[in-house]
Amino acid sequence: MPKTAVVTDSSACLPPELADRLGIAVVPITIHLPDGDLADGMPEAPSAVYSALRAGAAAKSSAPTPAEYLAAVEDRGADGVLIVTPATEFTGMSRSAAVAAKVAGRRVAVLDSRTAAAAQGLVVLSAAQAAAEGAGFDEVLRVGESAVRRAELVAALDGLDHITRSGRVPPMALGLARRLGVRPVFRFSGGQAVRVGVPRSEEASFRRIRAEWAGRGGPGAERTAVFHAAASGRGERLAAVLETDAVRMEFGPSMGIHTGPGLVGVAWLRAG
Repeated sequence: MPKTAVVTDSSACLPPELADRLGIAVVPITIHLPDGDLADGMPEAPSAVYSALRAGAAAKSSAPTPAEYLAAVEDRGADGVLIVTPATEFTGMSRSAAVAAKVAGRRVAVLDSRTAAAAQGLVVLSAAQAAAEGAGFDEVLRVGESAVRRAELVAALDGLDHITRSGRVPPMALGLARRLGVRPVFRFSGGQAVRVGVPRSEEASFRRIRAEWAGRGGPGAERTAVFHAAASGRGERLAAVLETDAVRMEFGPSMGIHTGPGLVGVAWLRAG
């Protein structure tokens, strides 16, 4: 067991084999569907969530509780534990993790990744790799903090249908966007989500993603991941456009509730 362990949540999009190999504890987000609750990460979760969304059924999620974070910390058996969470602007997970850290019987730090999804996953992988190589608590935390400062993510939605549930898109604008086939492209960095384009085709959205990736250190990145939400074919096409053999990650259905299937993007850590 490494001297320092790393804990995160299922929104980090980590492939199970990578998490297992590096000893990362992944606390699942709970998904609430009309037919019952599922843990994010269960094999049947993606099909259940997207089937419910297509049927117009209610789908919600709830973040891990302090007790669930605490259980993951105590289960590690390491001298120290680093908990990596999504940006506080997106969720209250860091607050729940902080509560667990206060009552844990060992040294625990909570690191806000200032991002989400696959970019958060890359921060986790950097810290966990250092821990697996025998780094002490302070060094693992330093590696994680460095990764946070360099994390980038750009993604394209497959339309606007699912984000309109917030009520922030006027019906007239929604109708126009549907007719035009708009695929909004967003960049996530520093705790902020910024729209960087509204391409009208898959090809155009990929060009926009590539431009952001190329202009912000993607080609020389320390780590890269191409991710998708139930759209592996689109993920492979994006990887071909980027000319990268980066690790592939599945966008968790607990987040897919808000974006719908079809989302695709790339996350990377700029070279330090």
